[in-house]
Amino acid sequence: MRAFARNLAAIIPLARCNATATTAAAPSSLVLKVGDTLRERRRFTDGEVEAYAAVSGDRNPVHLDDAFARQVGGFGRGRVVHGMLVASLFPALIAAHFPGAVYARQSLKFAAPVYVGDKVLVQVQAQHIRASTKHIVKFGTKCFTSDSDDLLAVDGEAMAVLPSLYLRQQLNQILIGGFAIFGPLNLSFSMAGATTTSSPLRRMESVCRHLLPASPPILYQNPLGAIRLESSPVIIGGMVLDIHAKPSMQPHPGTTVPGMVKYVSGGVARNIAECICKLETRPFMISVVGNDMAGDFLLKYWRSAGLCTDVSNVFDGSGELIAGVASVGAVENFLSPSWICQFRLHISTAPLLMLDANLSPDSLEAACKIAHESGVPVFFEPVSLAKGSRIAPIAKYITYTSPNEIELVAMANSLSPPEKYTFVKMEQSKNKAKAVEYLFEMLSPAMFFLLEKGIKFLLVTLGSNGVFVCCKESTSLMDQRKSEMMSFSTPLLQKLERCFPSNMLVDLPREGSSRTCVFHFPAVSASVVSLTGAGDCFVGGVISALCGGLGMMQSVAVGIAIAKSSVESEANIPDKFSAATIADDARRTLLSAKMMWCK
Repeated sequence: MRAFARNLAAIIPLARCNATATTAAAPSSLVLKVGDTLRERRRFTDGEVEAYAAVSGDRNPVHLDDAFARQVGGFGRGRVVHGMLVASLFPALIAAHFPGAVYARQSLKFAAPVYVGDKVLVQVQAQHIRASTKHIVKFGTKCFTSDSDDLLAVDGEAMAVLPSLYLRQQLNQILIGGFAIFGPLNLSFSMAGATTTSSPLRRMESVCRHLLPASPPILYQNPLGAIRLESSPVIIGGMVLDIHAKPSMQPHPGTTVPGMVKYVSGGVARNIAECICKLETRPFMISVVGNDMAGDFLLKYWRSAGLCTDVSNVFDGSGELIAGVASVGAVENFLSPSWICQFRLHISTAPLLMLDANLSPDSLEAACKIAHESGVPVFFEPVSLAKGSRIAPIAKYITYTSPNEIELVAMANSLSPPEKYTFVKMEQSKNKAKAVEYLFEMLSPAMFFLLEKGIKFLLVTLGSNGVFVCCKESTSLMDQRKSEMMSFSTPLLQKLERCFPSNMLVDLPREGSSRTCVFHFPAVSASVVSLTGAGDCFVGGVISALCGGLGMMQSVAVGIAIAKSSVESEANIPDKFSAATIADDARRTLLSAKMMWCK
């Protein structure tokens, strides 16, 4: 204590004589900006490591026994601090500056050990800020060790929702011999003749660290600017177990026939998510499965919570679906509005939200409202004739939808009671042009009506007759900054960029145009094995291409090429896609497309 008094007496005259009594940390408030950095130094003691081991239950001897850590763990200096204990400094640092912050995500890479007793430098840097009522911030998180702070121990990224972007300044103040010292760890004094490397200033900072309670560190600004936030398309809907039954001979009512029955991972949303994933675009899927055989089967691909759903499909000998009995009540019951709202952060930062109609009407509306508030385009997949009508209360939020002929009519009728739109299937015709003209004549009233109700793009799937693309006017449907954040399949994107002609035969109407336009894209001839995943692969291809930055017409051509790969596969989603084949098929489809109507 006497030694401390002597050291203090030696410091105070210097402060009184040379200090101007100003601090760079004194502004009452700072606003967080991209590139700003929070830093804090910390040392973990024996007691803290032992306490964490007791609370967490992680009593691995490499954290508690020096000899074991050296001999078995290979840590030359003995015990190491728990990795998660070190990582806990990141949320603590953020919350210290922004009380009420909600930690949403954290990725971690443990690059080097932190030994018990080591001093570490924790650094949190704002890399992307989405300012809104609640501010979504992506942080780069790093922890350095060694005396020179040059050894990276922990690296990663975090996402947090902040109630405010104003930095909370907690400037503790203490008087030493009549001189005011402000409390942040890295004091920046303006001192005549003193530099940051001077011995007296280092001694003063040391006194401050011992005298003052712990406080948040100073905000450092990085002049390098923003790093874009990586985001993923969000897929919400059914993840179900399909039971496929295919007879080996013509089925007869009232009796059994020999055939093959197999389990297949299914569900519209699940299929689309798998397709997108295999195109190397990372989706974020929200669904439910059960803790049972079906759930175990499905969780080979994804993990979630809830109850499973089962679907039994019956096919004819050619692979076409005869009938399907779907048990998807768990999707409606457990994918509730409150559950979906837990993923507000993912939805609001997504380049696109895809919803399948297995969701309840309330859940569909909740998801749409979150997307609408953040300007995220919504893709609605009607799933079936019975469920397509669920679009009625959310039509104004929908950017894209992909019904077949009968689903299109059901959707239009749901918005226009009493039912006035009809569809009569044409008898088989070898004349494709005549079939397409007939389909346009039958379906155009329903298409035009849905556009009037607010839907931006109708992608009407016509089976072997291709796809109608119907739109009213060219608008900015995807946030370009969001689409640039996506990582589309590099080989495929490169091939597609080279294969599409610069002066396409079809294009969208000019921005601001009031014309309604309909384009027809022909299907690509294929050796059909199974048709069950074609529609889902079409949607997956369109979404991947849109998120990769391709235009609407190019994306539809890609979707058709992906669907062709699907019908030639036994599985709902092919094991892999050929970039060269898809690029070639997409180019041929685009060159064959034609405008049916534009008035």
